[in-house]
Amino acid sequence: MGTQFNTDSVAPRERSAYWQDVVCSTFVPLQCQLAAPDVFQGRLEASRLGELSLVDVCAHQQTVVRDPRGQGQGEGEYVLVSLAREGRSLVTQEGREACLEAGDFAIYDTRRPYRLHFDGAFRQTVVQIPRASLQRRVGNLEYLTALPLSRHNPLDRLVYDFFAALPALEHQLGDAQQARVTEQGLDLLAMALVQRGEGQVPNASRRTALLFRIKDYVRAHLGDPQLSLAQVAAQFGISTRYVNSLFQQEQTSLGRYLLESRLACCARDLRDPVQANRQISEVAYRWGFVDMAHFSRVFRAQFGQAAREYRRG
Repeated sequence: MGTQFNTDSVAPRERSAYWQDVVCSTFVPLQCQLAAPDVFQGRLEASRLGELSLVDVCAHQQTVVRDPRGQGQGEGEYVLVSLAREGRSLVTQEGREACLEAGDFAIYDTRRPYRLHFDGAFRQTVVQIPRASLQRRVGNLEYLTALPLSRHNPLDRLVYDFFAALPALEHQLGDAQQARVTEQGLDLLAMALVQRGEGQVPNASRRTALLFRIKDYVRAHLGDPQLSLAQVAAQFGISTRYVNSLFQQEQTSLGRYLLESRLACCARDLRDPVQANRQISEVAYRWGFVDMAHFSRVFRAQFGQAAREYRRG
């Protein structure tokens, strides 16, 4: 684990303030209401894998509240995944409540108020995901928070076990491998959320599921330079206008999604030391670019530097 905090190193009368600071600095500004401050014990261990923050929390009874009045300008936007390891908790957001026991998990969004209640000693692993990374995979996140998912469901079990195992990999994988692993984990989570959200998203669950299938198809065919809006529409038997309307609900377009996905794959390969001897043009062509001048221009616009400089950095 990377960073560790433990109330055992703090005088009992100072533990409440210490825990408040630890939780806020690790996640986002929150209010921690401890049931018994004088005897409270808590331990937090945080690590990183790719773009994910992974936090193991063991603590006594408490209630944690995200108050929108306490949100500051410039705060990051995240989706948090709580994996219940021991004890019980209640996740509340958008009027929904998810009661979690060991083997269950749920997501919640830091852009909106939420409440976490732990009625006794507990342990959980919290995965902090940049909201945009999950939003690219599944829309209508506001309808998917505080919905309980359980290891009793085969797909949910795969997601739970995958994320629970990530902290042990912190120093075992290189940057490129970490990026690949986190991408796979987010794809799995998106798939489980789409399945769980059926019937939850008013008049839009089919659109959400279809959008996920289209994105999955696009990612599988990024290397095809002929991939186009018309081809995607024909693959799914829908109009090009309808394809665009699906992406518009996420304030983007299929063309923009395709370009950003290709650039992300190119950037990942350029960071990979195993591919250090591969020409930049080979990497670009591999992911569907056919014009190096165009690739150079859009890569610089996306990452703020030329591909050669990006590889060196």
